[in-house]
Amino acid sequence: MKRQPEFPELFRKHFGDTPSKVTYQVRQDSNRFHDLIFLNSLIHDARFKREQAILRGKRLSIPLERDCWELGTVEHADCAELHIAQARLTISPVIKIEWRFENKTEFSSNTELWLQDIWLDRQATQADDTMPIIVNGFTWQCVLTVHEPDLKIRLQDLKTPHLHSERKGDRTKH
Repeated sequence: MKRQPEFPELFRKHFGDTPSKVTYQVRQDSNRFHDLIFLNSLIHDARFKREQAILRGKRLSIPLERDCWELGTVEHADCAELHIAQARLTISPVIKIEWRFENKTEFSSNTELWLQDIWLDRQATQADDTMPIIVNGFTWQCVLTVHEPDLKIRLQDLKTPHLHSERKGDRTKH
């Protein structure tokens, strides 16, 4: 059997080993579903608070703190560490938002939510060209109804990635 490509190797080859801001947009064409796989790798385990997810008109903006899996881990004597980046995920045009929680009493608007993945439910496309996008968490879901032909999904780092231990005032430097 022929050797399969190594996803982390492809990822690092594209994004590089040096921390830099990432801007990634899912394309409208036949690459859309491949692009979503890359997007999921960039936002997997990202964190945000529901109250910070803002819908302005038909544009949903979600500020994230994301782990920069594309940079790999930095090995220290006692642990391994990922870079983190402040980022924004935008999705438009959003027609409707529905939040679903496994245990509603545990989630307030400022609870930190961890992102697992995002995917398009092609099977549920409606005659009016709307379809659901599922933003999945570990115990929650956000179902977005979007206008499919005009769909834009974009991730943009707001700051250059840094190691968590390099935060100002952090006493756990390695």
